[in-house]
Amino acid sequence: MEFYRNRKKSVNLLLIYTGILILMVLILLYSIGILSDSIIAKGIALSSIFILIFGFTIIRTLISLNDKSPLIVLTPEGITARVTAMSKAAGLISWKDITDMEVGKAGGDTLITLVICNAEPYKLSIRKKLSAIALDNAKDPGGDLYVYLTASVLDIDAYELFNKIKTYKAQVHPAIVNA
Repeated sequence: MEFYRNRKKSVNLLLIYTGILILMVLILLYSIGILSDSIIAKGIALSSIFILIFGFTIIRTLISLNDKSPLIVLTPEGITARVTAMSKAAGLISWKDITDMEVGKAGGDTLITLVICNAEPYKLSIRKKLSAIALDNAKDPGGDLYVYLTASVLDIDAYELFNKIKTYKAQVHPAIVNA
C-alpha cells in the first residue's frame, strides 16, 4: 500500500513558508534601520537565521513537488516513510519491532507515533544520517524509540492513515497486533 504527496497541500504549505519568509525579511529590514532609524542586533540575528531556515525549506519543498514517488509504503516486511527526517533516516521499520502506535496532536500537526522496541538497528541508521540530538528526544528510559509520521503533505489525513496502517498490520501480521 502506498501513500503519495498531495500537491495542493504541498503548495499551501509552500505559501505559508513564503509568507513567513516575507515577514522575516521585513523584520530584517526594520532591524537594520532601513524602515526605522535604529539598529536592532537581536532582530538582525534572529530574522537572518529564520530567513536561512525558511529559504532552505522553500527550496526543498519546490524540489520535492516534482517527486512522484510514494512518501509512505506499507509492505509485508514493514513500513518505509519519508515524511519526517527521523522516519526517512530509520529506513524500513519491521512490523515485529513496532510495539505500539498512537495518533495525537503536536503543535499544529497531527502525528502518528510508532513505538519501536528493537531500537538498536534503527538508532545506528539514524545516527549515520541525523544528529545524535534527534535520538535523545526520540527515546524513552525503557529503550524504546519513537518515530513520528505526519500526513500534512499526503492525500489522506492522519487519522485515516493511522487506521490504514493499523488495518494493514493486522492483515499482514495478525499475531503481532498489539499496536
